[in-house]
Amino acid sequence: MQQKNKNGSKAYVIAFLAMGIVVVLYSLIFKLYRWQHYLIAAGIALLVGRIVFIMAQGLDTSKEAPVQQPIPKTGDAAVDSLVEKGQEMLAQIRQENDLIPDAELSAQMNQLDDVANRIFHTVAEKPQKAPQIRRFMDYYLPTTLKMLSGYRKMDERQVAGKEAQETRTQIRQAMDTVLKAFDKQLNALYQDDMLDLSTDIDVMETMLRQDGLIDSGIQEKEK
Repeated sequence: MQQKNKNGSKAYVIAFLAMGIVVVLYSLIFKLYRWQHYLIAAGIALLVGRIVFIMAQGLDTSKEAPVQQPIPKTGDAAVDSLVEKGQEMLAQIRQENDLIPDAELSAQMNQLDDVANRIFHTVAEKPQKAPQIRRFMDYYLPTTLKMLSGYRKMDERQVAGKEAQETRTQIRQAMDTVLKAFDKQLNALYQDDMLDLSTDIDVMETMLRQDGLIDSGIQEKEK
């Protein structure tokens, strides 16, 4: 609700500015001699203002976290507990994000939420990969939550000054690093699968060549 009010306020400001610009432009193009001219200018300004207001309300989508599919239970109590704990931390991150009016940081958090959920979905599909996300669970995710909480508290308390601004900048930059790390964590979970697929492809190509079902290779054909 708080965010909707902020979006509405911004939309009103943008709409009034647009109306003012329309009136100024209209007066420059068409001289306002009669009351009818003012009426036409006002009508056009109101129409443009209404359109801009509606568009401006939909511009700020940074707070809309991506819709996530529910993560199924694995039947392994330890893995299910691990995933549930991760989901709880993500929920806290979303709550902190909802209270921060920084659009850039919110966009980063939405990306992080998406990648983290894909990590948990992967672990739920393949519980044997759970040990690979221990550091992710024990340090990276809770530290991300801590940084976001600190950012939110500085905003709520209106902490100003050079050091506060530098801290905010450091947190935004750190989130870029965290996002890259989360992407690498997701890729690492699929590394063995990709190696297995690559091996299967090599073996299949070798067997197809041996059976004479494909050419020996591009290089041999060129010879």
